Amino acid sequence: MIHTLFISDLHLDASRPAITELFLTFLRTEATQAHALYILGDLFEAWIGDDDPAPEHQTVIAALHELNAQGVELYFMHGNRDFLIGADFAAHSGCTLLADPTLIDLYGTPTLLMHGDTLCTDDIAYQNFRRMSATRTGKRDFLAKR
Repeated sequence: MIHTLFISDLHLDASRPAITELFLTFLRTEATQAHALYILGDLFEAWIGDDDPAPEHQTVIAALHELNAQGVELYFMHGNRDFLIGADFAAHSGCTLLADPTLIDLYGTPTLLMHGDTLCTDDIAYQNFRRMSATRTGKRDFLAKR
């Protein structure tokens, strides 16, 4: 059976190892039967750059890579907590990075994918931050503060 899986807002974090373990189990079991897995943002509670050596991040990246090696297509859309995920993460995990929003053809049905934080239109300060952080210059400036 061909199916596609969607997840978002797991907020994986070293302070909550049980959630990470559940996700790793999901990747080793149910996800192996999927045609594709779409991660629609906030996979991690925080991502401070692709060069972050956090061991819990490396474990998740390795598990995603293994799933992709088994033939499952992986797609990743940035969230408001992991907007600094970049090309290195994509290369090591096997994920294809998606723009927010993205329109896909889901088995003949046009389907709009979004993280959803763009819908928080009353939060002007956040929307200004989001616009700034989405630019190459904004990301560079943010990473330079680490």
